[in-house]
Amino acid sequence: MKHARSLGANEILQMIFTYLTEVSSLRAYNDIIMVLANMGRALTSADRCTVWVVDEEKQEIWTKVAHGIDAIRLPIDSGIVGSSITTGKKIIIDDVYLDDRFNPDIDKKTGYRTKSMMVIPMFDNDDEIIGAFQVINHKGEKGLFDTRDMERLMLASTYAAETLVSARLTNEIEDTQKEVVFTMGAIGESRSKETGNHVKRVAEYSRILGLAYGMEAKEAELLKQASPMHDIGKVAIPDAILKKPGRFNDEERKVMDTHAELGFGMIKNSDRPLLQAAAIVAYEHHEKWNGNGYPRKLKGEEIHIYGRITALADVFDALGSDRVYKKAWDDERIFKLFKEERGEHFDPKLIDLFFENLEDILAVREHFKDAYEEKVVDKEVNTKEIKILGAYGTRAKGFGTSSFLLNKSNVIDAGNILATLDEESIHIENIWLTHSHLDHISDIAYILDNYFSLRTKTLNILGLPGTIKALKKHFFNDLIWPDFSKITLSKSDTPALSYTEIELDKEYSLNEDESLEAFKTDHTVPSCGYIFKREGDSVLITADTYSLDNVIEMIDARKDINSIVIECSFPSSMPILAKESKHLTPQLLFKSIDKIKRDDIRLYINHIKPSFLDKIAKEIHEYMGKLEPIILKDEDFINFSKKPLT
Repeated sequence: MKHARSLGANEILQMIFTYLTEVSSLRAYNDIIMVLANMGRALTSADRCTVWVVDEEKQEIWTKVAHGIDAIRLPIDSGIVGSSITTGKKIIIDDVYLDDRFNPDIDKKTGYRTKSMMVIPMFDNDDEIIGAFQVINHKGEKGLFDTRDMERLMLASTYAAETLVSARLTNEIEDTQKEVVFTMGAIGESRSKETGNHVKRVAEYSRILGLAYGMEAKEAELLKQASPMHDIGKVAIPDAILKKPGRFNDEERKVMDTHAELGFGMIKNSDRPLLQAAAIVAYEHHEKWNGNGYPRKLKGEEIHIYGRITALADVFDALGSDRVYKKAWDDERIFKLFKEERGEHFDPKLIDLFFENLEDILAVREHFKDAYEEKVVDKEVNTKEIKILGAYGTRAKGFGTSSFLLNKSNVIDAGNILATLDEESIHIENIWLTHSHLDHISDIAYILDNYFSLRTKTLNILGLPGTIKALKKHFFNDLIWPDFSKITLSKSDTPALSYTEIELDKEYSLNEDESLEAFKTDHTVPSCGYIFKREGDSVLITADTYSLDNVIEMIDARKDINSIVIECSFPSSMPILAKESKHLTPQLLFKSIDKIKRDDIRLYINHIKPSFLDKIAKEIHEYMGKLEPIILKDEDFINFSKKPLT
């Protein structure tokens, strides 16, 4: 059999549906568990797989069928599987005999030698744990499981959970088939940073519109079950394109647009009505009423009603939902677009039916809110946090350079604003620069270039006199980039760009509750760090520096400083380069940090060069003293409240 790690997206999908077909012919609960175990083993190239089920009444876990062992019942918290079930955590272990949770008794009885293990808990629709997948002894050369195996087992776990619930409650395998289709649709969305609830909402919107259009209840239900597969083709799109945070270039857009044909090709040959409907949805949900869609430029009623309905449902949900990379449109803006696109993008009859059934559609949206939307609210409630837009010391694939979002209109440095905020960057009014190096200023140009027509206020650049001078002379000089300070915004009579020189050790008020104060840092050009204060609590951000003497004095003297962000760019094996470029290594950093008298400070580390990330992370662990550091990543949050982290 082909090794699981070498399987492509189409082959994985084919394997899932092979097991789906086998399950569909079964009624016995034990037989179903056995097939699911076979699927888990095949997807992860494991030697053995066991599907465990929770017995809530007896507080036990049990399996009646497992590879190579007889039926077993254990207390719910027993061993590694019990730990996964009681904590809800996924577990990968390279050698179970080094883990205190492992019970070697079964190995002793059977003569089998367990080495590597991976356990994934299974959740039902109410997020209750109903069991776990356990795979043992990877068949690969190293015999170890990794994150790729975990992703495949999570896929098996999702399917298995829905199958077991369905079999236990109704023994109707048709329901299981529907859940697999939904799960596969959710996987396509999750790879592109969508959420599972997106496909749930699109499914419900599609059913409502289908009934309103005049479909029989059975057909509307079929469309509901098929519509989650609309973007299944995304599983075959490379991550570099699918997960790109910014806009696609022309070539990337061409690749991305192939997902409709890819999805159709994956499932078009099935003779099951559900998958036949899903194939239509995948193929035609990007076609437009006016013939300007893709992939076949179908027009009007040439587009199957399934495609027309799913297109409307998908666009409505995409525009109206917050994502980690964009803010939701407000309803009035969406409704205005729909009215404009009536007879253009969308079937005019469906647009009318959409507004006639708007109350039901909005009720669905409310019921299936995204869980992460609540987390966004939590971030707003915690007033002692700021967001890291970029955390690294140079730009590379998946790594953004330095930028700190203080509030909606103020950032420190401009290294990675556009990739994380996108259109929301039009609200940035003030960029407080630490110094003039490119990795800290680059997105100033792109904010103005990309969103010039949307901006209504001048973008003000604040920095030390030497920093402002360098920008004017070497960057916004009509040679490297246009001098936007001479250009008036199209939506107002104000200049696109302005400059403000700041002074060291002077406190600048941002609003009633927030202020910013610059302090001198030790770098190769004029540079400063900042102390950001909000409601009496502060975070100190060094930016690029070599010496920390004045920083340590401030930390010990100012009790309002609860968190510090310090750079660490190079490994300790490069002290000469660090000294000449005025950066820190882990050894140099902690040699200075150990001088801090306080032990109530949160230490965050940023500006690591991505090529040295693993090495520096190990050295940070090796050299750290009383302060346990947190290595920042793009889009992390810095907490600077007095309360301890939980």
